[in-house]
Amino acid sequence: MNGPPANTPEGACWKPRWELAVLLSCGLLGWELVLLELLSGGFDVRASTVGRLLAKDAALLVPLWTLVVAGVRVYRHRHPGPLTDARKAALLSTSFLLLLLPVAAGRGIVQSRPAPSTPSDMGLARPATADPLTDESRFLCSVASPDLSSPEEPGDDSLLDAAWAGIRDAMLLQVPVFPLTWLLVHHRSRFALTRARGSATASLLWLGAACLWKSDEGPVLEADVCPPGAPVRHYAVAAIATDIRLNAEGDHIPRGLRYVLDGERTEGPEVLPYPLVLRANLGECLRLRFTNRLDQEPAALHIEGLRGTVSGPGRTGDFVPGTSLPPGQSLTYALALPDDPEAEGAYLLHDPEDGGERESRGLFGALVLEPAGARYRDASENGPLPGGQGWEARIDTPSGSSFRELVLISHAMGPPEVAEVRSSRGELLPELDEMAGPFRAGSFGLNYRSHPQFERDEPHASPPEAEAPLLRSYRDEAIKLRVVHAGNAEPHIPHVHGWSESSDEPLAQPHLLTPGGSLTLVLTEDSEEHRAAGDFVVHCHAPNHTSGGERVIWRVFDRPQPHLTAP
Repeated sequence: MNGPPANTPEGACWKPRWELAVLLSCGLLGWELVLLELLSGGFDVRASTVGRLLAKDAALLVPLWTLVVAGVRVYRHRHPGPLTDARKAALLSTSFLLLLLPVAAGRGIVQSRPAPSTPSDMGLARPATADPLTDESRFLCSVASPDLSSPEEPGDDSLLDAAWAGIRDAMLLQVPVFPLTWLLVHHRSRFALTRARGSATASLLWLGAACLWKSDEGPVLEADVCPPGAPVRHYAVAAIATDIRLNAEGDHIPRGLRYVLDGERTEGPEVLPYPLVLRANLGECLRLRFTNRLDQEPAALHIEGLRGTVSGPGRTGDFVPGTSLPPGQSLTYALALPDDPEAEGAYLLHDPEDGGERESRGLFGALVLEPAGARYRDASENGPLPGGQGWEARIDTPSGSSFRELVLISHAMGPPEVAEVRSSRGELLPELDEMAGPFRAGSFGLNYRSHPQFERDEPHASPPEAEAPLLRSYRDEAIKLRVVHAGNAEPHIPHVHGWSESSDEPLAQPHLLTPGGSLTLVLTEDSEEHRAAGDFVVHCHAPNHTSGGERVIWRVFDRPQPHLTAP
């Protein structure tokens, strides 16, 4: 005979039943759902969003597995002989990979081909609201199309990038293939596989249950997202393009980007801006509407470290793997904020997509979670803080205590070939090279403030008063300094120089700040440490950062000052 009889266990294992192809496909679709949970940043997964895309991937996976099982049976028919379960699984998984790679690369190339464009849609990114999960967007790490924009010019390398993205996704999809195939060909699974005749209904029911994982029948409403009776706070935020002035010398980021309250009147180029800082209280429900107001660039807003759902026109509660919006479009985040006091602190708002390039140009901010029931006062005029936003504030809590809150966002613009920081004359600031390597002067900063060391050393350099002290407080008042990391992947080491010589004084010690992270340094009003009035330097201990511009002044007063609310 040319091979093992079909009615033997060996023959049963290699009989090209389509049930085996369906089961293997369902296993990989389940792996995609696991990836969705791991990579989605905590957004809820709904059947209405993922079911259609899982079906699309199943339409590719089932035929591929059918070809693999049939091909391996033909191979075994021509090369009879005993095989261990591990070798059988290796033969199946290797054959599947050899078929998957060209299919994934080809599909990536086909779906990355640009559609006919008009002048009105040039420069637009894939939509993420009206129909955000279409053929033009990638469903996690499946064999769907890669997350690439259409080529801007004929002849660029985007097709190669699309093919490579498809291959990369196929490799990640391949991770569970060997253990899955081994499980199904193992002798303890043969009985189940033999009983799988006519199991199409069972397999499809399994897939349906997987699609309904962590979902419900109706749309996610605000009442479903937030606890009953939770106060609801609303913000409307927009991304805008603006020239960001960095210091009194006129250094600036000409292609700067910022988050602002939507509809807010922006300052002129002669005003030194600050990043957007929003506030909400623990236990509240936050509805944050984000709109891209850029002319020809996509933009995104990601809230680092907080869970929520996202909705857009015609859809509610859907998870969007990529939240880049083309100009003029909006989406709304709904977040049930935690009520655990440990969750108090600052959370980064940023645009991490496009390799973080837009974030490095200034598209970042912070959301500060305050104690439950807190009220916010203007740090300058002692009245209510309009909109609850601003990098400095007085915070009153229900317990009767209050503190001054100061929010600093450390940021970096990347290596010198990327960082575009120009002088008032329009020239690029010089590229410097110290012991830690080359960097662009002015490419490191705090709250959009950057004054490179070489400019401070010049005889005509502006004094600190020309910029106004960034941080202000009174001696012996309670303070919470919240520091957030934005920009590229370099760590920051914030430090208040000269604050105190005490080894346990929190503001006097350097602290490591990792990308996307934040920390809160607390100083109580009854601290026994001596804090003299005067100017203190807030800077970064990371190499090149201080000389590159990451340095501001903290001015401490010992008597009441105009335009500075007293404790």
